[in-house]
Amino acid sequence: MIRLKPFVDININCPKCAAAVQPNKWLITGMHSMCGITCPSCGNIMYMELPVNSGLFYPGILDAATGERCDHLPMNNWYLSGLVTAFKNRGSEEVKIEVIGSTVLGAKPVLLLNTIDATYGHALYQLLNADYYLQQKEYDLVILIQRSMLWLAPEGAAQLWVADISFGQGDKWFDALAENIELLLSGINDVFLCRSFQQADSNDFNIERYTKIAPFPLEEWNVRLVKPTVTFIWRTDRFWRRTLPKLIDNRITRKLFPGLLNTARNYFQFRWILKFSAAVRKEIPDIDFAIAGMDKRTPPLPDWIKDYRYPVHEDHTAREQAKRYAESHMVLGCNGSSLLLPGCMAGGVLDIVPGDQWAVSAGTFPFRITSIGDTHFRYVMLPCEITIERLVAVLVSVLRDRAYVEIQTSPPWREHKADLDNFAWSRYRQAAFQLSEHFSSDKGMISVSRSK
Repeated sequence: MIRLKPFVDININCPKCAAAVQPNKWLITGMHSMCGITCPSCGNIMYMELPVNSGLFYPGILDAATGERCDHLPMNNWYLSGLVTAFKNRGSEEVKIEVIGSTVLGAKPVLLLNTIDATYGHALYQLLNADYYLQQKEYDLVILIQRSMLWLAPEGAAQLWVADISFGQGDKWFDALAENIELLLSGINDVFLCRSFQQADSNDFNIERYTKIAPFPLEEWNVRLVKPTVTFIWRTDRFWRRTLPKLIDNRITRKLFPGLLNTARNYFQFRWILKFSAAVRKEIPDIDFAIAGMDKRTPPLPDWIKDYRYPVHEDHTAREQAKRYAESHMVLGCNGSSLLLPGCMAGGVLDIVPGDQWAVSAGTFPFRITSIGDTHFRYVMLPCEITIERLVAVLVSVLRDRAYVEIQTSPPWREHKADLDNFAWSRYRQAAFQLSEHFSSDKGMISVSRSK
């Protein structure tokens, strides 16, 4: 955590003259948590991103006079360029904050957790940091949260400060928000900003505290294979396959015919998904299969596919989707398709990685950690070039063969001191083998084919 009051406890060097500088104020303008700096040596006035959330990686510094970066970071990416844009376009529009909670602040030092972001997944991960800070009983935790995330707010915080800021506005610079936050904390002497991580450690949070829904019971994986449950997350603007040739779908035509191209693109995406769904059903006749995502329910899905598509966020439909994820052995979709919460709730994830986003995908998995081997088996990254046949084969293998992986990688099956009888391994292996009866073929099994 970083002390904000009675002083900002960060020491840096002026990027222009290298003199030692201490911030003289702090302000939270949205997703950006900033401090103000005036160099006593050269007089330069600056704003620096405090090292929390994405600011841990990118503590950019802006020249207050020009709005341009004056730090010495060696990169320029979406976050740093976004900071420059936000500052140059800062507005005076009002941002209301609704205070929820009966605790009167001031008896304890205050911890402020800023979860505002321009991306749903980032906001969720920042919120998941709350578990750690809720354990710090000598502090009162205040969570700054966007209204659309309020249904996920955990119990136990002293207060929730609900800001009416959409994800589309989360990267903007709101002076009014900073002023309102400062006013709410005006009578508090000791205030700290939570050093939240952009990817919260899976060991540090209990997802049920946020969703109020128990995640998929991994211990029931095998018995639930009587009816394997799979959910595909479809986001039309993040589809990993090119469904139209470049001659038709390119930078120029997207400007000239955006509506027509979107309609055509969605049509061919839908055909691909139906083809994939049919191939899955062929291999798993009794599958419980669903399509989820933020989209209209058009075109309609076949009767055997459950539809969890909703065009806009509403708390009750978000809960419906979370319950579905918690029923799912596996969720799958393209990275960027809001896989984070499903990954926390389901038994595992197949993440289809678009383009060169391999590192981004690996850094956003919400692991439900068991043994190394089993965890690795349940969370899979796949290249976007994958065919339907291969995607189905991987999905079937994870569902069907997890028990085999468990006996090879997980306790108690490879513990020398395991209190098991001599034939426990054989019985479990035979039981695992019988799981193939729920699938149309044993193709891909690490075993001899079933006896005829």
